[in-house]
Amino acid sequence: MRPYLYVTLAIFCVVLLTTNTNAYPGDLVEPHDKPFVEHYKSDKLDFLTFGDWGYEGIDPGQIYGNQSKVAMAMKNWAENYTSDFIINTGDNFYISFDGDHEGVTSINDPKWNRIWKGAYKGRLDEIVWYSVAGNHDWYGNVTAQVDYSLHIDERFFLPSTYFVRESYFGPKKTKVAWIHIDTNILFYAPTDPDRQKLILQLQQVGWDTVQTINDKLKWIEDRLAEQQDSKWIFVVGHHPLVGKCAETYYMGSLRPLFEKYRVTAYFSGHTHSLAIETAKDGQPVTYFLSGAGSKTDPPCEGNDWSEPDGTLGFLHTTLTEDKFSYEFIDATTALEPKVVYTGSLTPRP
Repeated sequence: MRPYLYVTLAIFCVVLLTTNTNAYPGDLVEPHDKPFVEHYKSDKLDFLTFGDWGYEGIDPGQIYGNQSKVAMAMKNWAENYTSDFIINTGDNFYISFDGDHEGVTSINDPKWNRIWKGAYKGRLDEIVWYSVAGNHDWYGNVTAQVDYSLHIDERFFLPSTYFVRESYFGPKKTKVAWIHIDTNILFYAPTDPDRQKLILQLQQVGWDTVQTINDKLKWIEDRLAEQQDSKWIFVVGHHPLVGKCAETYYMGSLRPLFEKYRVTAYFSGHTHSLAIETAKDGQPVTYFLSGAGSKTDPPCEGNDWSEPDGTLGFLHTTLTEDKFSYEFIDATTALEPKVVYTGSLTPRP
């Protein structure tokens, strides 16, 4: 039996939703309030975090495409550390060649087998990918990704665009809360050209108003308030909150919430780099950026550490009852990945 089946995914009775391969039904994107509960037998959790991985193109002179380089390094890490799951920070499917399309069109899109199942092998093909949607996913049919998760392959875990997980592990049943959020409506101002690429999709699900933004912020705060008995609280979203990248439209509204409710860390992608803003006096949350799964960009300004533009890679984390240990992995050279930055965090006070 695959290890991920030990996770309590009985909650996937959410499958009561009717399969819809092409439409944009609002019930597939609206927040799911009830937590999805997972129980792990080990005394630690080991996981990999990365995003922006869905570009399969091979640039001139490359033997291995960028996606393949990161996938090979992640496979080795996941098998060496017996990783339990992946935190997927979004942008799962890009335009990779002339004539290609953004995101996926339906649950039957060939990209599912080619870019996801065909690219990630070994243990990466066995464990659950706990996901959020990026802007390129919204440019296509984002609800098809939710529908795929619910009806085709639950390893691609995206039961809604907003959902909560509770993980319990170790002899003391240490509780970890995960709040997965969609940051697309928070990141793009009405005048942003990328907002115009999203507007039709947002209108189809009724997310094109400021009231929707306030409703989603309220949902996030309510879920954080409910999880205050957790030893660790993590939030996962697509867009970054590192340094100046946090100063975009409504994204700045998230940081006061995270600090008020003593979130341990926020994981993101979107900017195609590896970077971190560490917790410090007056700012108790650690902000991770791991968006170098298949493309590269200059990092966010105002970070405490980052890899230079052109670096591919991912984040590896081991979580015990009393310690969160992390390491950033540079996978730019496919067969010689290397640890480039390490650190640790302590439980919530």
